Amino acid sequence: MHLRARVMYDFDGEAANGELTIKEDEVLNILRQDVGDGWWEAENSQGVKGLVPQAYCEAVDGTQDGVSSPGSSVPSPSYDDRQDGVDEEWDYDEEWDGEPGSPTPQTQAPNGVYRQSSQTSQWSVSSTDSGLNGQGNYGLHGANRHMKRGGEVKTGTVSKTFKSRFSVFAKSGGEAYLLGADTKKRHIPANTEVRIVESDEGPMWEDPGGDWRFTCEITNPKKESKLKGMKSFIAYQLTPSNTGIRVSRRYKHFDWLYERLSEKFTLICVPQLPDKQVTGRYEESFIERRMDGLQRWMARMTSHPIISQCDAFQHFISCTDEKQWKVGKRKAEKDELVGAAFLQTITPPDTGLEVAHVETQHDNFAKFVKSMNDSMVVIQQTFHESRKRHMGPFKREYQKVGQSFNAIAESFEIDTRPKSVRLTDAVKNTGKTYEDIGLFFAQQPSKDLIPFEDFLREYHGMIQTFPDMIQFHKHTISTVKECQKQREDQKMDFEEAESVKQRADVVSYAMMAEINHFQDERVRNFKEAMEGFLTEQIKFYQNVTAKLEDALGKFQDI
Repeated sequence: MHLRARVMYDFDGEAANGELTIKEDEVLNILRQDVGDGWWEAENSQGVKGLVPQAYCEAVDGTQDGVSSPGSSVPSPSYDDRQDGVDEEWDYDEEWDGEPGSPTPQTQAPNGVYRQSSQTSQWSVSSTDSGLNGQGNYGLHGANRHMKRGGEVKTGTVSKTFKSRFSVFAKSGGEAYLLGADTKKRHIPANTEVRIVESDEGPMWEDPGGDWRFTCEITNPKKESKLKGMKSFIAYQLTPSNTGIRVSRRYKHFDWLYERLSEKFTLICVPQLPDKQVTGRYEESFIERRMDGLQRWMARMTSHPIISQCDAFQHFISCTDEKQWKVGKRKAEKDELVGAAFLQTITPPDTGLEVAHVETQHDNFAKFVKSMNDSMVVIQQTFHESRKRHMGPFKREYQKVGQSFNAIAESFEIDTRPKSVRLTDAVKNTGKTYEDIGLFFAQQPSKDLIPFEDFLREYHGMIQTFPDMIQFHKHTISTVKECQKQREDQKMDFEEAESVKQRADVVSYAMMAEINHFQDERVRNFKEAMEGFLTEQIKFYQNVTAKLEDALGKFQDI
């Protein structure tokens, strides 16, 4: 008897990768639990089989084969149960072994999309605050995927962050910071101080000064191995433009950096890494697409005035010595100025903020984020369908027209008079022209539709980092209003309420600075993406037009 599991979240599987598309509340038969990397083989009610993310499934018929009872997430196989070499990304060698007290990565969702539960929407603008801890207001808590090795438990990811970042924020002292209960003294080095300045467009992160803007090129993906070939991986070469120093990094290094940044900068948008893949990891097409995704992610990091200057990021792009790498890695993992503590490094403008003004801006941005998220879903689907039509039906239709012209040309060949021969040749050329146009349609997506799809997917992932920030900021505003009410009722001292307001202003200024940075980048990025897309579209139709004009000229010469 197979394990039966209920689907908790929709998942659009890629059939080419052997994945199964599943819908919420669908019941599946779990055929194999030893696929590895958070993926199981399942069969739906129609008898279709494929891979599904185990984090999206919930047992429905009691404990079986080590599976927990209904209501608990289906556990994944232990480290030793995984197939050998299933995924090089989870090769945690000695260099990456966790240390006592070091943060563990968050659980991530297989297709890179934050899921919302049936009880609580992550996009809710008017949900009731019920505190910082636990599920509900601040996103989802996905089941961790544990891999055991040498008695230790490693928490890994399938591909993208699934757990709420703000559950981590709260546990690291978010509410304590807001209410002034965090009394721990921390040394704040001068080079870690962050300033927010006023501009014509509102609060902005202060420019670090000097030639801080740089790029980091990712090139030369190369398959390498260790342990006498038992472990294989892809290494990428990174070259920052400001130093010219080339370093070699694996995907797991990027994954480590992502965890450090997302843990430290709770109120800064840290876009997610490109997806992992169960099969075809070493295929050239996948490696190229992953490298392109990593390049986009790196460009996002280097363009941020705070992230690009932080110690962990600079260490990642510059360290070439193995011993120094381990020292810097451990230093980043022991950084105390993370989450709520990072707010202590921020110096906002002296001007206090009006709660009503902050609340209005907050609500407007919340509406903007929800609207943009909804529209991104539509436009991504539209481009995806357009790409499939270009590579399938459009190509076939034009080639079918070309073949019909060729068929009539064959009948004309019976007449061998000179004028008839010239006509026959012109009709044949027209047939070839339409066949070529069919190929144009099939080849065009790689020049415009696919790059724009990738761009849209990147921004969709960025947008989905904001709901947690929005909910925490909403809680901050509610806390300030509650403190003001208690002060009016003489239940709180003026000084105490004012100190809460000042710390809340730090949160609000940071939120507004990040919003303004995001909006500035959005305008610049969409301008460049639209220009590139339309330029390629113009070239495409010019090529089609040139082909048709050439075919027309053959008839004019008869």
